[in-house]
Amino acid sequence: MARKFILKKTFEFGLSTLLSRILGLIREAVQIRYLGVGVLSDAFIAAYKLPNFLRRIFAEGALSAAFVPELVRLIKKKEQKAANGLMTSSFIFFEGVVLLICLFVIIFPQIIIAIFTPGFSGEQVEYAIPLLRILISLIFFLSSSALLGGALHSVNHFFITAFGPALMNVVYILTLLACIYYKLPVSYLAFGILLAGAINFLMHLIIFFFYKFKFGKIIPDAVKSFKSVLGKFLPCLFGVGVVELNLLIDGQISSFLPKGTYTILYYGQRFMNIPLGMFAVAFSTVLLPHFSRVMLYAPRRMNLYLVEVVKFITWIILPTIFFLFFTSEKLFVHLLTKYPDSVNEAAVILMIYSTGLIFFCVNKVLINMYYSMKDTRTPTAMSAWSTGANIILNIAGMYFFGSYGIAAATTISGFILTWLLILNLDKKYDIRFHLNRFLIFISTYIVHFLVGMIFFVGLHKLACYLFSLFNFYHFFCVGLGYWIFTIPLFILTMVFMFYIKKLFKLKVYFLD
Repeated sequence: MARKFILKKTFEFGLSTLLSRILGLIREAVQIRYLGVGVLSDAFIAAYKLPNFLRRIFAEGALSAAFVPELVRLIKKKEQKAANGLMTSSFIFFEGVVLLICLFVIIFPQIIIAIFTPGFSGEQVEYAIPLLRILISLIFFLSSSALLGGALHSVNHFFITAFGPALMNVVYILTLLACIYYKLPVSYLAFGILLAGAINFLMHLIIFFFYKFKFGKIIPDAVKSFKSVLGKFLPCLFGVGVVELNLLIDGQISSFLPKGTYTILYYGQRFMNIPLGMFAVAFSTVLLPHFSRVMLYAPRRMNLYLVEVVKFITWIILPTIFFLFFTSEKLFVHLLTKYPDSVNEAAVILMIYSTGLIFFCVNKVLINMYYSMKDTRTPTAMSAWSTGANIILNIAGMYFFGSYGIAAATTISGFILTWLLILNLDKKYDIRFHLNRFLIFISTYIVHFLVGMIFFVGLHKLACYLFSLFNFYHFFCVGLGYWIFTIPLFILTMVFMFYIKKLFKLKVYFLD
């Protein structure tokens, strides 16, 4: 793929994800009204996080990372029968495993709750068990959709994968509104979420057949390819989901803190995940099949991609971090209206998580770079070191700083993983991160960044002043109208920065 095509596909994926994240904000606001912040919300979020955690590392993460490069190879060689057989064998095996996991969780939910939230009280556990029994089946629909989506990614179709979560959020919100209006128990919300997952799966299946994919006979070549996928899958299972695993560990540790802290930490993670999902997941998803092709015909170009990926991510994410810092308190003032005592804690947690965004985003792409070279062991080993550091830092951080220490531990472990991945690319594959080129970029970019942020803050203050002249100040600068002009203003700032980058002689491969 040409770089403009990569950027176009990333933009398409990211735009659909942005729609999903906006709907997610609405969903969280309505959910807080329905569940509150306390025992019930802790229990529901814990039950809901497990299938989503499995989705991110098992389905969208490890399965895609192992499956897509092999399918790309078969399609490139025009071995369609083997590709169809690979789809069949992968679906039977992986979805069979998922169904067994679902069955185990339904029969023994107490064990799962004890593992993932060991600090929960008896009341929290009592609420969580029936919800987990319902919600665990969501992973079947999500993993099936991810497998079908992986096939679509191999032919550069990414839209349906990005649009699916937005559609699910619509169903989720409608279910929440129905539960509030009719005063329904939380189990109805859980079944509504299952319905959303089923709709998402059917949509993927329709597009799968539209692109002429099939479930074919399992021929010997398909078995060989499946063994290759399976051999990469298990190491990928740990390596690709390191951010999600660290966030899950955050939840485990935070379950020992006072009631409601689990929920507050979750919301900090959720909003940090908005740019992570909208940009990093989109960018890394588009690059995985591209890197797989590059490794077939021009492996030395990976040296160029390494430094340029980091430059591009820095260009996008550093202003995003500033934006999250600028708006974090206002976000939680609006979201936690009935819980003002929790606003400051949630805002600080979001800011701490946000400082690690560049590392989290870079790691998504670097791990896919390893997978495109069919190396799953190295990122797995590096992720293990990072996760071990996160566990130690989590415990120490909780002891000294409470929820803030837990968030800081994840940020530090993200930096550790970035350093280890870059170090091993040089050591094992002679793919070097040209630090001098990056430092030259940074020295210029800092001025460019400051100009952009001054532009944003200046226009924001000017807008608030103008609103005050027309008696609109309270709605636009204090109330919910704040987001009506603040988000578009930030988008305008990024467009402004894009068009003035030539004045600063900034050279970014994916933007030029």
